[in-house]
Amino acid sequence: MKKFSYRSASQRKRSLKYGGYATVTTIILLAALVLFNVLFSQLKLKVDLTGNDIYTPGATTMKILDSLEDDVTVYGLYNQGTEENETNRRVIKLVEAYCDLSKKVKFVKVDPLSDPTFANQFLMDTSNTLDNGSLIVQNDTTKKFKTIPINNMYVTQDDYSTLTHNVTGFSAEEALTSAIQYVCLQDTPVLYQLQGHSETLLSSDFTNYLSYTNYKVDTLNLVTQNISDLEANDYTVVLVNNPREDLTDGEYQTLLNFMEQGGRMMFLAANDTPSLPNFDRLLSRYGLSIQAGTMVETNSSNYYTYPFIIKPELNSDSEITKYQFEDQNNYVLMTLPAAINISDDIEEGETVTKLVTTSDGAILKGEGNNTVVYEDGDTKGPFTLAVSAEEQVSRTDGTLGTTKMVVIGNSDFINNSSNSVVVTGNYRLVTIAADYLQDSTTELYISNKNIEEGKISTTQSDFFVTTLIFVVLIPAAIIIAGIVIYQRRRHR
Repeated sequence: MKKFSYRSASQRKRSLKYGGYATVTTIILLAALVLFNVLFSQLKLKVDLTGNDIYTPGATTMKILDSLEDDVTVYGLYNQGTEENETNRRVIKLVEAYCDLSKKVKFVKVDPLSDPTFANQFLMDTSNTLDNGSLIVQNDTTKKFKTIPINNMYVTQDDYSTLTHNVTGFSAEEALTSAIQYVCLQDTPVLYQLQGHSETLLSSDFTNYLSYTNYKVDTLNLVTQNISDLEANDYTVVLVNNPREDLTDGEYQTLLNFMEQGGRMMFLAANDTPSLPNFDRLLSRYGLSIQAGTMVETNSSNYYTYPFIIKPELNSDSEITKYQFEDQNNYVLMTLPAAINISDDIEEGETVTKLVTTSDGAILKGEGNNTVVYEDGDTKGPFTLAVSAEEQVSRTDGTLGTTKMVVIGNSDFINNSSNSVVVTGNYRLVTIAADYLQDSTTELYISNKNIEEGKISTTQSDFFVTTLIFVVLIPAAIIIAGIVIYQRRRHR
């Protein structure tokens, strides 16, 4: 008969006690973990671990989402099985983030192959199509809508060595936020291109860019359209783009009346602008004039490749240029711009602000001088290349208004067909200037987010230290701790 051992019974009792404690503790921890996960899932909290927060809408988007009064539905067109490809997945995650931030935004996915007639109702031109991955944004109340093709949500760069297009940026937030703002606007901003004076028409690329930033682009001929009284409001902008012939006296009076009633105008000049007395009179009304000539930049940090391709300085305090001043990826380039002179005699109530300037090293060449050094007859910088002018006015109906004008000493810098150095920053400068003119100052400036894969570089010593810590020291510490715990438990 085996002898009873009090110590063995005590040990078994203690082991059972500890085992029971461990079981109860484990059950409690598991229950707490399940409860925590349920509660956490209800909060719908998500963490964006991407390097550039590409799935996190910024402050500008938040401001627009918070101000929404109408419900908005975002339709995503995805063929079955394509939702998980990387291109579509990025966009889907971003749209879902909008829905999490605002109850006014709803996301509906549609398979265009299963419902081929759905997308057609949103196509104004039957010759166009909406490709897989495109979005349609619609105001549920007014039914106003805007389409966003998939190629407008990415930035690509040509690689001429491999003849391929490489995706370098993610611009879906700018496109989506702009579309939501557009469908909720009461009045659609209109930009009229003045015609009848051999003006340069905007390129199709730029008009498409404007259309995706909420503008309707139309033409305006003050003679053939018999417009005697152009209505001045805060959403109509008249664009005068590099005129080569002058206004008639009647056209001048129409535009002057338009401006003095609180009209909005953008004037793009050229370095070879001819003498145009009536256009000059219109500009001088606001203390401005164009100084033609060949401009070069001698400061190497203020030109791109050649001294006549000028990389100007932007005013960090202006509502128009402060965003690009902070965003070094959206610089401005101007090839052979004209200088804009500001009169010392500005009328009371007018304000003129310099937007874009050259460095002190810029030179405006005199006739016959072709070198990139200062010569007799040349004019030394700095020069002003873009300005804004404002004036408070009393309208004929007794209300107060604000006249606004933006003058830029370059036209080709947004024309792809004639300028090989057109960059996104040029488009943005003109678009933000147009926003300023038509009072849509919601600060809708959203920088593209870089999605190029970054590379982590490390030195040999860093590699050695990292290997020592994670391969040797940490495993050794775990093994030693295990041995110590085992020995203590063994000798209890």
